[in-house]
Amino acid sequence: MQKIINQTLETNENKNYYIFISDIHGNLETLELIKKARKDYPDAQLVGGGDYIDERWDVKPVVDYLQELASHNNAIILRGNHEQMLINYAEKCEHQDGIWFYNGGAYSLDSLYGRELEPDEVRQTAYYQFFKSMPIMYETPHIIFVHAGVRPDNRYNDPSSYDKLDIYHGKYDYDFYRVWARQEYWFNEAGYFAHNLTGKVIITGHTPTCSIVGKFDDNREMEQLPLTSCRVRVVDYPAEPARIFTDGGSHSDADLYPHNDGNVVVLDKMGKIQKVYNYQNTLSDN
Repeated sequence: MQKIINQTLETNENKNYYIFISDIHGNLETLELIKKARKDYPDAQLVGGGDYIDERWDVKPVVDYLQELASHNNAIILRGNHEQMLINYAEKCEHQDGIWFYNGGAYSLDSLYGRELEPDEVRQTAYYQFFKSMPIMYETPHIIFVHAGVRPDNRYNDPSSYDKLDIYHGKYDYDFYRVWARQEYWFNEAGYFAHNLTGKVIITGHTPTCSIVGKFDDNREMEQLPLTSCRVRVVDYPAEPARIFTDGGSHSDADLYPHNDGNVVVLDKMGKIQKVYNYQNTLSDN
């Protein structure tokens, strides 16, 4: 049984496998990785973690492919901050003037529509309706799929427990966190990687994994990776579910970093990584 609460698609059913992909950013080569994973795991549930648009030139074929899968119930497609920026542009409520274009919005308008549309025009399109219909989070009995993160405590899914933000005049407090959070999700108040007290594995995209650097409170340390090596990274403490970071760096310059094709991650029903498809096609770890 599935239901949507607070833009979270919840299910009490488990799939044996899940395929998670996030932050494609118009990168056509990522689709080949997805197709390979779907062929190897034909019964897996495909989950998109957001940010399918902006930066690279093949936004339209990427979105068309995902939209086709979603229309036949073959994929759950979640919203990222880049889809949210398109929506905000179309609804004339950007939290910072021009922020979407600063983040590659012109690539998306050109690819999707062939020209730069005004906000009122975007709102009349099927692509806008598709982005608007996307849930922000997908939650199974053992896994939380979300673009940027949730506060990793036992009230993670209670919107009233999130602080109001000045951005959007408090309109998108809980939702804004789920598509935009970075350090506030990664670390605790002492500056260490936070413990995951949600009881579930959390898997996200949003930030290229080479940018995630920090210390654990048990003296371990995660060092910075080169931008050419945005492999999957895992933050976990003993006896706690992991937090998995997957952004493969596709929002980077395609000429400088042609093989930042994303990480297509296969999980079992408990959220344990089974395989990662990327340019090197190797199992990534932290």
